[in-house]
Amino acid sequence: MGFYYELFMYKILLNPDIVSLDSAVVTIGNFDGLHLGHLELFKTLNIVAKKYNYKRVAITFEPLPLEHFSDIKKEERLSRLSLLRDKFLLLKKNDLIDELVVLHFNSRIANLSPKAFIKEVLLNKLNTSHVVIGHDFKFGKNGGGKINDFVKLGLEITLVEPFCINTERISSSIIRNLATKNDLTLIRNYLGHNLQYTSRVIHGKKLGRKLGVPTINLSLGRNKPALWGIYTAYIYIDNKRYNAVASIGKNPTVSDLDTYKLEGHLLDVDLDLYGKIATIEILGFIRDELKFNDIDSLIRQMQKDLQQARAYFKEN
Repeated sequence: MGFYYELFMYKILLNPDIVSLDSAVVTIGNFDGLHLGHLELFKTLNIVAKKYNYKRVAITFEPLPLEHFSDIKKEERLSRLSLLRDKFLLLKKNDLIDELVVLHFNSRIANLSPKAFIKEVLLNKLNTSHVVIGHDFKFGKNGGGKINDFVKLGLEITLVEPFCINTERISSSIIRNLATKNDLTLIRNYLGHNLQYTSRVIHGKKLGRKLGVPTINLSLGRNKPALWGIYTAYIYIDNKRYNAVASIGKNPTVSDLDTYKLEGHLLDVDLDLYGKIATIEILGFIRDELKFNDIDSLIRQMQKDLQQARAYFKEN
C-alpha cells in the first residue's frame, strides 16, 4: 500500500500490482457509510475494469462538500455515517478498488467548472477512460455538470440506477434519518454492515477513570457522528476484539462544551491504548444520552449501563 500527495489531492494505493495499468475506470462520491447503493456502483466499476483491464479508482472528498458549505455559513455540519478511515478499510476489506483518491474539498475545488474538473482531475491526474456514476450525480461549480460534459471530453460513461429495498431507495440521507431513531436493524440492512467509526485514541480528561469506568476517546475532529446515545459495541484494536460500551454525544453532565465525543469502555479490560487506531462497531442501543443532576446519579446509571451490556454479550 502506498500514499501519495499531489496538491489538492492525495492518493492511497491499495493494490501495488496495478501500477503498470495505464488507464482508469473511476467512480466519484461521498460514499458516507458505504451502503448497499454504493456497492452497486463498485460492482459495476469492477465489471468495467475487468472487461477493459483498467485500474479501479474511487474519488471521495474530505471534508464532504456539504460540510465545506456549512462551515462557510457557520452552520452545524451534517452527521456522518463513517469517517474517512472507515471508507478506506471497507473498500480494502472487500477488494473493491485499487486506488482511493481523496480530494481536499475547498473553495478552489468547489469553483472548478465541470470542464475544468474533468480535465484537471480525471484526465490530467488520473488518466481516466471510463466513469461509473449514479443517475443523479452532480459535479462542478454549483453542481452544474451534465453527463454530456464527460462525453464531450472523450470519456465513456456508465450510469447506475438507484438501489432499492422494498421500493425504498437506499441513500446516506435515509440512513442518517434512521440513525436519529436508533433503528440499528434497518441501518444494518441498508448498509450491509453495522455502523462503525475508526480513528486514533487520544487523551481526554480521564474523568471516566476517576469515576471507575475508564474509557478510550477517539479523535473526531469536527465530524459529527450520526448516532447519539449509549450503545453496546465491539472495539477492535491491534486485530483484537473487545466487548464494550460506547458513548456518543457531548457528555452534558460533566461538560458545557459544544463538541462531539466518541468514547468506549472495554468491559473488564484496562489497557494503555493511547495513540493506537481503534474501530468502534455499534451493536445495540442502551439508552439516550442524559444530563444528570449530579455525578453520583451519573455513576449509578453508568453501572446500570454496564450491567445491561454484560447481559447483552452473555446472550449474543
